[in-house]
Amino acid sequence: MRRTNTVFDKLSLEPTDSELMKLRCDSQSLQYYADMSSFLSSRIHGMNTLSLLDVGSRTGSGLAFLRLVHHPAAFTRLKFDPVAGIDIDPMFEQIVGMEFPDIQGLTGDIFDLPDNSWDVVICSHTIEHIPEAEHFVEQLSRIARRYVAIACPFAESPLSDDHCRTIDYDFFKKLGFLDIKVFESQHWHSGVVCLAIKAI
Repeated sequence: MRRTNTVFDKLSLEPTDSELMKLRCDSQSLQYYADMSSFLSSRIHGMNTLSLLDVGSRTGSGLAFLRLVHHPAAFTRLKFDPVAGIDIDPMFEQIVGMEFPDIQGLTGDIFDLPDNSWDVVICSHTIEHIPEAEHFVEQLSRIARRYVAIACPFAESPLSDDHCRTIDYDFFKKLGFLDIKVFESQHWHSGVVCLAIKAI
């Protein structure tokens, strides 16, 4: 299988729809995970090296960025090691293996993962696509040892075509997330998004 194009590759003179979609998804992921990096660093204090699982990693590019910024050999205070991503896309594990060999790629369902298996579990712009989002977030908390952090659109109205539900303060507070940051995204059509974290 040929290596796929990354956000840093030059586009062909006549890019295909799939090439353009990958560029857009990768660049969006980098922005989202830059926000997540800053948020986690401001909430997790002290010198730490923590294992991290990203649920719904999509292309893996955002997680690769997070791995680089919080690499155990970097000067950063907060380090993540090991780092893994899980996605239901059957190609995810193979793509991550080719593109980002420093990350463990898992294909599957979080409902099958053991309890308390990762220090930090993050989920970026995924729960708004899930009809039973409360049950899904409970599973994120089940597999985390120390923290769960979520990024998603906030109080979205009207919903985007592929979004199932609106996420707001009541949703998070009901699930025990009391630290919620709401801000205007530099991506996602300049919409309002949020980051929320819960200590386990």
